Amino acid sequence: MFTTLLLEKALEKAGLKKKFKNEIISKCCIDSRECDGNSLFFAFKGEKTDGHNYIPELLKKGVICIGSEDIPADENYIKVPDVLDFMSVLAHERRKLFHGKVIAVTGSSGKTSTRQLIASMVTVSGKIVYATTGNLNNHLGLPLVILNMPLGTEVLVLEMGMNHGGEIKKLVEIADPDFVTITNIGTAHIGNFASHSDLAAAKLEIFNFSKAVVSANVADPYMKKWVNEHKNSRNIHTYSNEEVAETAKDFEELPNFMAENITCAANVVQAALGTLPDLKKAVEKCVLPGMRGEVKIIGKRTFVVDCYNANPDSMQKSIENFYKKYALKESRECTLILGSMFELGNFSEKMHEELVNSLKNFTLLKAVFLVGCEFDKIKSDFWNCKKFVFLGDVAEIKGLLPEEGAFLVKGSRGNRLERLLDFPEVLK
Repeated sequence: MFTTLLLEKALEKAGLKKKFKNEIISKCCIDSRECDGNSLFFAFKGEKTDGHNYIPELLKKGVICIGSEDIPADENYIKVPDVLDFMSVLAHERRKLFHGKVIAVTGSSGKTSTRQLIASMVTVSGKIVYATTGNLNNHLGLPLVILNMPLGTEVLVLEMGMNHGGEIKKLVEIADPDFVTITNIGTAHIGNFASHSDLAAAKLEIFNFSKAVVSANVADPYMKKWVNEHKNSRNIHTYSNEEVAETAKDFEELPNFMAENITCAANVVQAALGTLPDLKKAVEKCVLPGMRGEVKIIGKRTFVVDCYNANPDSMQKSIENFYKKYALKESRECTLILGSMFELGNFSEKMHEELVNSLKNFTLLKAVFLVGCEFDKIKSDFWNCKKFVFLGDVAEIKGLLPEEGAFLVKGSRGNRLERLLDFPEVLK
């Protein structure tokens, strides 16, 4: 939320001069269906649709539109050389007007949960918080979050995602965060990098290209190395696995990886606010996105649905926590339904093979269903392991599931494993 004066200023920086009535822009959109009369619309060309096609109708509603094509003259249409570049400039100008605190979080896994935990901790501390929603954590989403920040916000919490090197650097330049943290440096998107160290360098851009106060887990070798190299030149707050273990004692009902997220969130909030709220209250009030460990009970079957996304690190953590809770504590057999992990590139076959081999040590597994093309590539290596069932698609599981027990459903989003819960035989 901002005024048209800010829009004029950003246009001037882009070499364009235009005057508007001094009005409030209450919403910025890239989806024309979300626009109202006080909106600013950015027209992007997608694979299936072109935002410019919706501009004439939006102009009739009084919506100010930003595009890159020639259309009939209208006082509320602005043509810019590059829509994304202009949106980034406008978001940066909006950021410069914000006098509250900006916290930014990235990581290979757990960043969305950590973002939500940070926001909850800040809220419980009595501050007005605005945070990234959904998956608005990239070059398109992050500027929209900044531009839609309500007036009166005291703390802005931003999630930063990346697939390639240089992406975090660009997001940092737009957001200019005051406090930054990395949940972990795992193997998500490693297929886009030559090595793990290259991936780590991309994550560490959030430290290297900001002037922010840093929150770092020194149990991670890459972050520990960075801290040692910069401890005399940067304001750094650290934590380690010892703190995570202490947190886990207070939240025994939660998986261990949630203790990591809580500790990470608490460390950066302590740095930002100088104090910590009641963590139990903050966790209790925290709303996590769907398909991230939801428990659904259907008849005699208990499903733990964690299929928003997956990489080797998050897969291993989810399996270990599920097995500990449902197999070891209850001394009963359980079942895994695992989808292929994507974006692993040349590392994919090796990492899928390592995962399946590690499952041989879990003696209380009744069955392991391995779904998708990446698991199919290693099927011949496990032909003699009867409990491993390889499937091309989760739909092929119909009629094969045990009639009762605990089931972990975990895989990359592209597998759409949540369809399992739509099958009639599961819903009986």
